[in-house]
Amino acid sequence: MMNKPLFLTLLSALWLLGCNPEHLDLLPPLEDPSVMERKLTVEQMHQDIDAFVAGVLERHPELDAYADMGSLMAAVEETKAEITQPMLRTDFYRIAGRLNHYLNDGHSFLIWPYQEYKQLKGNGHNPFPFDVVISQQGAIYLKHDYQNGQKQLAAGSQILTINGVPASSIVSTLQQYSGGESRRLREQVVAKRFDLSLWAVFGFIDSFELELDGRPASLAITKEQSWQRVSAYNKEQQGEHYYKQLQAGVGLLYLAHFDIEPNQFEDFIDGAFAEIKRDQIHSLIIDIRDNPGGNTDTVTYLSRYLADKPFRLVSSVREKLNRDNRGWFNYKGEVGELITTQWQEWETPIDSEQRFKGEVYLLVGPVTYSAAIVLATTLKDNQFATLIGEKTGGFANQTAQGNLFNLPHSELRTYVTTRTLIRPSGDTERRSVEPHHVVNRSIDDIKKQRDAGIARALTLIEEKQANDA
Repeated sequence: MMNKPLFLTLLSALWLLGCNPEHLDLLPPLEDPSVMERKLTVEQMHQDIDAFVAGVLERHPELDAYADMGSLMAAVEETKAEITQPMLRTDFYRIAGRLNHYLNDGHSFLIWPYQEYKQLKGNGHNPFPFDVVISQQGAIYLKHDYQNGQKQLAAGSQILTINGVPASSIVSTLQQYSGGESRRLREQVVAKRFDLSLWAVFGFIDSFELELDGRPASLAITKEQSWQRVSAYNKEQQGEHYYKQLQAGVGLLYLAHFDIEPNQFEDFIDGAFAEIKRDQIHSLIIDIRDNPGGNTDTVTYLSRYLADKPFRLVSSVREKLNRDNRGWFNYKGEVGELITTQWQEWETPIDSEQRFKGEVYLLVGPVTYSAAIVLATTLKDNQFATLIGEKTGGFANQTAQGNLFNLPHSELRTYVTTRTLIRPSGDTERRSVEPHHVVNRSIDDIKKQRDAGIARALTLIEEKQANDA
């Protein structure tokens, strides 16, 4: 089974105006499965690198604004020079995948060899068993409490080394293989798919020797062990989308992603806001800190419940045409042409009887991305919500609508954006979404399983209620 966080990241760009499905097939079967066992020649790998660069240049609408083109091209030549002998495509990825971070775009990257990873897991191999947090300083901590028989590991325990590799080197290396506009975003993507990344880059699988801060001896983790998460603070156990009342008059709406069928999401939102009305909620906290994006139809529907005036999700769209997205008989234009369109699709609030009329507090963070950023800019630019948390790792004006293609010899899959979106306000500056109230989650918060973002929202709610009294 593929890793879901990256699946959501991939899906997050496939949303604004349709394209033909051939170049939007996310992870198709290999045309030639024997490529997993066959070594690629040096010439084939060099040609694949050239195809990767050419495909990015053909599709990306603003590559020179995202990437340092001189550094990118120098890295391409260095990468090709490093390939001097035949190798399997898994080893090829460990060299070529480092080009990803030079693109500086969470919607453009070379995808790991997912077929081999799926095959390993299907054959009973086990990846790294723990969820982790990567701090702003690049340190690695356990995200939850874990237990295996009588052995216990506490949330917030710092990992110093894995299989003898220092944690700082692990983070610095893995982030090079991730897409993302900032190193902070790339590190958070690594944390989200840490198990997969350790295998894809270092080849770590089944056995892990951990050195933990405060433990006198290293800890051996094997595939025969069964480590279970035991943390009391576990949003995943409550579901990927849920509503609950936190206290009298205060509700929490948690949205782990927007990768959900619009009809299913609409049913969930209708039901949630019916409960919100019955609970007489005056202040609603919406948590999208873990949300990497998905389908923006969901963003539109949710925003209509919160809006008190007509709104739009973006103000304009810029698209670079290629052979896959230029339309039937090139009706959009010629290959290579850049088209800027003012976005005229204005949305209207849901009817007054259903609409939420209380205060809205939106929790955001470094992982908040793609369609989740669209929600954040929609609510912020239209004054529909107060934003709390950390700034987003991606830009408020971001790329979108990716095309996918295979490299010709390795069949490694590549995902490249074709559009850029301008936020509803029309502000064209390339920067993160900044919250109104900055809250950074500390390691002490992790150890004590304390949610500083929700705590800050509750404080603001109490202050407003006192002032309005």
